[in-house]
Amino acid sequence: MKLPQVALLTLAAFSTLPLQAVAAASGPWQFSGFATAGAVFTKADELQFARVGIDAPGGSRVDTGPDSVLGLQAGLKFGERSAAVVQLVTRETQRGDYDPRAALAFVSHALTPELTVRAGRLRSPFFMLSDTADINYNQTWVRPPVEVYGLNPFSDLDGIDLLHRSRIGEAFVELHPYAGRSRVPVIGGGSARLSNLVGMRVTVEVGHLNLSAGYAKADLAVRRTTVASLDLSPALASRLSGSGADASFSSLGLQWDDGRWLFSTELARTTTSAFSNSSTGAYLSVGRRVGKLTPYVSLARQREDDPLAHVGVGSNETERQLIAGFNRTRNQAQRSLTAGLRWDVLHNTALKAEFAHVRTGTGAHGSFIAREAPFASKVDHQSINLMSISVDVVF
Repeated sequence: MKLPQVALLTLAAFSTLPLQAVAAASGPWQFSGFATAGAVFTKADELQFARVGIDAPGGSRVDTGPDSVLGLQAGLKFGERSAAVVQLVTRETQRGDYDPRAALAFVSHALTPELTVRAGRLRSPFFMLSDTADINYNQTWVRPPVEVYGLNPFSDLDGIDLLHRSRIGEAFVELHPYAGRSRVPVIGGGSARLSNLVGMRVTVEVGHLNLSAGYAKADLAVRRTTVASLDLSPALASRLSGSGADASFSSLGLQWDDGRWLFSTELARTTTSAFSNSSTGAYLSVGRRVGKLTPYVSLARQREDDPLAHVGVGSNETERQLIAGFNRTRNQAQRSLTAGLRWDVLHNTALKAEFAHVRTGTGAHGSFIAREAPFASKVDHQSINLMSISVDVVF
C-alpha cells in the first residue's frame, strides 16, 4: 500500500468522534465515513489475485489493493423534502493509481412520503448488496464473493432513479427503476462503457427476511488499447474491441438475519453479444453470532456460459492463440470454499480473517491474473489458497 493511503486510513480510524460531533452539531449537514485496511496473500506461483473492476494486479504475493478503501460522505438537507449527497472514495483502481473519485454525487427530492427521485451519480443497484459494497464493515466477509460480485464491474451510474417504498400487509416493498450510463477503466489500457442503461430492482422485507430481484440492459462498448497493436483480422478485432454490443444483467438474492444466524444467497447472470464473456455466478453463506465473534462459511461458484470470442474458420494459428489467451484471461470460472471469523472489537470497528480454497476452471484464470505474461498458457485449472485479513471502520 502506498504511504498516502496508509496515512488516510490511519486518519480515518482516529477521526471518529470529531466527525460525529460535527454531524450532530451542524444541523442540516451530516458527515460520515468508512475505511478498510486489508491485505490478501495468494499462495500461487503463476497467478495473483485481483478483483475485476476494482484494483490492478499486485506485484507481490501480499496485496493491499483489493480491499483497502477510504470513503468520506457529506449530506445536506434543504427544506423538508430535498437533500444532496457527495461521497468521495479512494482505493486502488485498475490503472494502479489511488486518485479519489466521486462514488456518489446526487440530489434527491421526496415527491410523496413513499416516492423519492434522485439524479446525479448513483450506485448501480445490480446486486443485492450494491448499496454497501464499498463499506466492508457492513459485510460479514472480508469481501463479497467475487464469483458473483465480479460479474459486473460497473459500480456506479450517472443518471436518474426512483425509490418507491410501500407496505403491503406485513411486508415492505421497494421498487427501484433507474436509467443512465456508466464507465470503468480496463486492465491493460482502455475503458468499458454502458449507455442507454435501464433497469429495475425490487426488494421485499418481511421480518428477518429480505428478498431482492433485479434486471438491467444496456449498450456495451469496450475499447482495448492492446487490440490496436495486435495483427488481427478486422472480424476478430471487432469482437474484442468496439461498440454496439447488447448487454444484460439479472440477479436474485435472499438474506436472513435474526440477530444470531446469518444466511445469504445470491444468483446472478451477465450476458453480452460481444467484447466480454457471458457468465453465471452463485454463492451460499452461513454465519453465527456468538457474542462479539461471528464465524462464517461460504460456498461460491462461477461458470462461463459463452466465451469472449470464438475461433473463426479462417483464423490462422497466431489468431487462434490470441483468442485462446483473451478467453482465458476474461474467463472467471471457479469454485471456492471460504471459512472466516469476524470480531467486532468496538461498536464501529471489526477485525476479520478468512481462508479460501479456490479451484479455477479449465480454460479459466478465475479471479486471478498471470504474474508474468498476461496471456500465459497452462496456468488454468489450478487449486489456489487465499488468506485475507482486514480492519473495517465506520465513523
